[in-house]
Amino acid sequence: MNPVVKPELRVLTEEQVHFVHDRSKFILSRVGVRVDSPRALEILLASEGVTPAEHSPDGGRRVVFDEAVVEWALGMAPDVVQVYDRIGDPAFRLGEDRTRFGVGTTNLFYQDPTTDEISPFSRRHMAVSARLAQSLPNFDLVSTIGVVRDHPPETADLVASLELIANTTKPLALLISSDDLFGHALDLAERLRPGLAEKPFLIPYLNPVTPLIINEGTAEKLMTSVERGLPVIYNTYGMAGMSTPITGAGTLTLLNAELLAGLVLGQLVRPGTPMILGSLPAYFDMKTLQDFFDPHSWLLNLACSEMMAHYRIPHSGTAGCGIGWGADLAAVGQLWTNHILSLLGKSGLAPAVGGVLGSKAFSPALVVYSNDVIGRAVRLSEGFPLSEDELDLDTLADQGPGGNFLTSDLTLNRIQEAYFESQLMPRLGLEEWEDRDRPRFDDLLRKQTRNLLEDQNPPEDHEELISKGEAFIQGLA
Repeated sequence: MNPVVKPELRVLTEEQVHFVHDRSKFILSRVGVRVDSPRALEILLASEGVTPAEHSPDGGRRVVFDEAVVEWALGMAPDVVQVYDRIGDPAFRLGEDRTRFGVGTTNLFYQDPTTDEISPFSRRHMAVSARLAQSLPNFDLVSTIGVVRDHPPETADLVASLELIANTTKPLALLISSDDLFGHALDLAERLRPGLAEKPFLIPYLNPVTPLIINEGTAEKLMTSVERGLPVIYNTYGMAGMSTPITGAGTLTLLNAELLAGLVLGQLVRPGTPMILGSLPAYFDMKTLQDFFDPHSWLLNLACSEMMAHYRIPHSGTAGCGIGWGADLAAVGQLWTNHILSLLGKSGLAPAVGGVLGSKAFSPALVVYSNDVIGRAVRLSEGFPLSEDELDLDTLADQGPGGNFLTSDLTLNRIQEAYFESQLMPRLGLEEWEDRDRPRFDDLLRKQTRNLLEDQNPPEDHEELISKGEAFIQGLA
């Protein structure tokens, strides 16, 4: 008998997995991929399994992949990626661990948790948001939370990266918008924490262009990261009916093919390089011209995670954000759906919690609420043990009908871990709720968020890192 009662979720049969894999290889072998980086194109064509596409309308930039090179790349990629924190301690292992959650990502605006006012995302917002993420125990990683808009483009990405590194010790997923600054951002991280490749706490996050384009910036960032010995997150983003087929099957297969193409490039640059693959399967509303996550997006995320599990490659996927106008009912419903399904399925990383208003604004209040949701969802996913020792039959026999378990040895030993204890929502009965003047949950959430933002101190080495980082940035001028 299995000694643990644990919920699990699977959406694809083995036959369906093989179907998606075979059709993905068909796309790569017949349609191919456009590669905009001359250097990446040269690396691909130097291999035996990648050839120029016949009658290509893309100026010779389209290539096709034979089955052997795809299978070779799948065999080369590690099945586990060990991620460290900035101190150098092991943080988690993607590929053999439960879903890990991160705060993020690249929001253009900041939503005040008290007033809901929207303002351009600034350097100060990056600092306080990173400290907020540091204080919330159920978040394992911090992604580039926003795009710093109070600094010139020539330095904004570097300033954002500096504030991330200096204000949290948690692992980072790094997104750099400027292709020219990407290498400098990695140099900055290496200056602040030498030995980056030996114990990587920073993982570049990369997005190709759907459908079937490895754009020059993404290719160059991928090659630079791999050559430096860093793991990478390679995520495709599709909009069903626009950049992917309108059907779930078509979207899943096309995005999977794109992941395999990126995997081949990464492994050709450095065989055995650790890569974390996944997709963000959005939809496109042709009436409102808005992209959004549909209920089938979560289903596609699960299916993608199962494809990666079949390939034995760590997965990164959806985070349950974007919909909603703040920490409202629409937004929190998406959080619950994403987090529970991710933990019950094969999802490895949900790196970008916190975006609202079409993922354009960062909501600290939503992040604080999500910390509570993650804790509850993790408890649900862990299940409970089932054995003779768990039944407390001795107490039952001693107490008999009508007795209780208040002072049993098992109760006293387990009471501290017997149920989830929310740090956000007190358990109030009717009378106490009335006595407290009928508090509203959203008011409690706003107050808790405000207190967390105001009370957090930076890591002890904050000033030293800021000083070193600013000197590095000034030296590039």
